[in-house]
Amino acid sequence: MALQELLGSDLQFDQNGKDKGMSEYYIDSLPRVPKNKLKTEDTCAICQCNFLEDPYPLVAKLPHCNHTFDLECLSVWLQSNHTCPMCRDDLTSKHLDIDTSQCELEEDFNMYG
Repeated sequence: MALQELLGSDLQFDQNGKDKGMSEYYIDSLPRVPKNKLKTEDTCAICQCNFLEDPYPLVAKLPHCNHTFDLECLSVWLQSNHTCPMCRDDLTSKHLDIDTSQCELEEDFNMYG
């Protein structure tokens, strides 16, 4: 348990060290799909609801397989699992590489050390 806190793992474990699923931080950091990118036929594979029936849809996309779900449905699933509900892609097996080559640093970056 202490090792998990030290490493900042995306996984959560119960008192017995058994895998509980993905951390709340991981779930909150999933990319959101803007409403204008959704098609009229797009539905959540978990609840089968059409995304656009909700005036303010909150849709999350899994980074490896790009499957989309209602964030609420996906959150419940990921609290006890670490795979995609559709294709069972293991979300812990791959980490995204973020391209920082195009980032601009502020002028006072690293001014304290």
